[in-house]
Amino acid sequence: MSTDQPPASQHRQRAPHVDVHRTRADRRLETFRGGLDLHTAPHLADTLQPLLATEGHSVLLDLSGVTFLDSTGLTCLIAAYRTARTAGARLALIAPGERVRHMLALTGADRVLHSCPTPAAAPD
Repeated sequence: MSTDQPPASQHRQRAPHVDVHRTRADRRLETFRGGLDLHTAPHLADTLQPLLATEGHSVLLDLSGVTFLDSTGLTCLIAAYRTARTAGARLALIAPGERVRHMLALTGADRVLHSCPTPAAAPD
């Protein structure tokens, strides 16, 4: 009996890759690689939200390796922005790719989510 289903290995969702580095006492650089979607956004939120909960801290979120962004991923970024604003922290998106920039512009989120081409270009 033949099925048209792809092998089980193609159904597996690749885990996102997240790194967090302290660049100064009050600044963290978090790098996220992979698709930012329903399956991976909770992982980003789990690492990002605690970093943003400290007043005066800056979090630079490097999105240069994000290959896909859906509405759940976008909601995660907006929630991070709100947490930062409430806590008195700062959030900057670093090097979002064309697909991410397009989604931010399409939804108007680019008006509140600040982007920079490199970590060095992010304001203090």
